[in-house]
Amino acid sequence: MKVAIIGAGPAGLACAVECERLGIIPDVFERDNTVGWIWPSVTVSLNIFDLDMGDQSNVTYKKFGIDLLPLTKTNSFTLKSPNSEIKVEGNLGYYYVRGKDPNSIENQLLRKLEKTPIHYNSPADYKELAKKYDYVVVATGIETTAKELGIWEQKGLVHMHGGMALGKFSPGNSFLYFNTEYAGTGYARLTPYNSTQAIVKIYNFNCEESNIDSLFTDFLEKEKLTHLQFFYKITPPMFSIGKVKKFQVDNVLLIGRAAGFTDRLVGVGASFAIASGVYAARAIIKDKDYNSLVKPLQQHVENISAFRDAMANIDNDGFDKVISILGTPGIKQVIYNTGIDFTDMAGAVLKNINKLLGK
Repeated sequence: MKVAIIGAGPAGLACAVECERLGIIPDVFERDNTVGWIWPSVTVSLNIFDLDMGDQSNVTYKKFGIDLLPLTKTNSFTLKSPNSEIKVEGNLGYYYVRGKDPNSIENQLLRKLEKTPIHYNSPADYKELAKKYDYVVVATGIETTAKELGIWEQKGLVHMHGGMALGKFSPGNSFLYFNTEYAGTGYARLTPYNSTQAIVKIYNFNCEESNIDSLFTDFLEKEKLTHLQFFYKITPPMFSIGKVKKFQVDNVLLIGRAAGFTDRLVGVGASFAIASGVYAARAIIKDKDYNSLVKPLQQHVENISAFRDAMANIDNDGFDKVISILGTPGIKQVIYNTGIDFTDMAGAVLKNINKLLGK
């Protein structure tokens, strides 16, 4: 069996790892000269967003046989709006490094491969590969293929700006900021990389691309972060958020963000990417239906994303009220520290409400 994988990110590499385990050596095509984003980053993996409630690191190992070394545990995070603030503490999840760092998710997965060739500096066309390989797995991290196949459902555009800042930080403790004046209905974040470096970015869902730099400046001023020194900033092209109508067309399978496996609330996606990559390999080699395997995963992502859809017209007063409610004694403990699957239960209700409202 000949399998081609386009993209050596978490989804593509996880797919390759599982292919090897099942006795098939795929070809991986990567357009860069190494794995990982060109800029260092940190992603948070929260237990409340996991499809199987519990410690995400343990779940990933038990279900998919992939053990990843986290940067640190997520001990607390603070949610802030203009006039409300709550701090959540506990065993909330993990932070993982992304990019070209030796301990990034990408490089950890790469080291698990024993025989799979990575063809670097090799942009690949799925249509051409589909003629030469039995299966082609698209893990490009963008929706281009899904659009060409006519299966992409656009949900919005996101403008991102920020970078790595120098300062004094507490590893394991991050901040999420909600303020329509600089983030629209999106958000900003401060995620420590270590005690002296942190990722600081805004993700705006409804601004003009030319305004993102000035909005970032507003964010730093309003949140009293102007003392931070940045040793790099990036403004990548705006990117689409959405989902696909189906995950396989003929012998082409989509995984990771290319298949819409990134929640539209706060952009969680690495664990979903890994899961979809493993499922794709199992579907191909064990002759299972890929669409059926990943359907529960998509439903879970859509339940999380329902919160984003409900925020389409929220203002700062609305953010204040939401955060105040989330900070109410009892509610906060139920959501984060009881093991109750609040995300899917509340998200499923919201999803139906959003449908009735036409969102």
